Amino acid sequence: MKKYKRRKAMRVLWLCLAALVLCVAVSLGSFLIEKPTPQDVSIPGQRGEIPATILLPGKLSRGSEMPLVILCHGFTGNRNGDGHFAPLAQDLADQGIASVRLDFAGCGDSTEPYTSYTMANMAADVDAAIAYMQDTYHTQGPIALVGHSMGGRLASLYPQLGSYPVEALVLWSPANGTGLQGLEFLNLDDFSVVEALAAEAEANGKAGTKWGVEISADFVKGMRESDPSAALREAGLPVLLTYSGKDTVLSQTTISETIATVQSLPGGTVELDPFVEGDHNYTAEDATLSAQLDASLREVTTSFLTNALR
Repeated sequence: MKKYKRRKAMRVLWLCLAALVLCVAVSLGSFLIEKPTPQDVSIPGQRGEIPATILLPGKLSRGSEMPLVILCHGFTGNRNGDGHFAPLAQDLADQGIASVRLDFAGCGDSTEPYTSYTMANMAADVDAAIAYMQDTYHTQGPIALVGHSMGGRLASLYPQLGSYPVEALVLWSPANGTGLQGLEFLNLDDFSVVEALAAEAEANGKAGTKWGVEISADFVKGMRESDPSAALREAGLPVLLTYSGKDTVLSQTTISETIATVQSLPGGTVELDPFVEGDHNYTAEDATLSAQLDASLREVTTSFLTNALR
């Protein structure tokens, strides 16, 4: 009887030691896994260096088919994405998805004049970012774009303007009015002012705006000649569209037409309910509400992209 008790005690001891060793191994393994860390880089582009921030998944999440997401900010914005892009990049990294966020011409740390901010140049910068990530980090997996406001318009048009195939698009409050209507945010109350600014830019090469920047004739030309809704229908890609309930930058016509376009797509998803209290940038005066808006925006985006890029 005593021998049996001793053997039982030894088995319990060995089980305890094994559990302890396993815990230590797991803890040590977690410690040794590289935590994803954002890295600021300069990407070689057609017109010079493009300021950008990249974030790769942890080492154990990487593979030859690592997906890539390009984050595109809006008019006069930057790669911070109104505070949404950095935490979104972390969420994507947790799902094994690499990301790169850019400062387009004249924005953020870009040294170019704002007159170089055009649809064609933005698409070329996205091309450069994809090439850089594929050459440097071997991100040979599927590609998606996330774009806010004018960045959403770019994302909608990228299948037409860009050089790389993409698998999915996420559009946050895209400025997707047809042609020159895409510039309605320059004066939402009086579109004749927008038309006058466009005519001035085309006549003089550039024109000043109330946003404190000068738009170029090339920018206006690119806007006139583009139809984001038609581009989305032609591409037929999975698309996630969000709009906020208190958007004072875009017209209800643009919002309604874009919603109808995405709803008509086989892989189209429209999310509105979580953002009814948000403004164009998915923020609010109340800090708690702003945090909730950000969390919802990242949640729906990460879930959509994780499924779309499998």
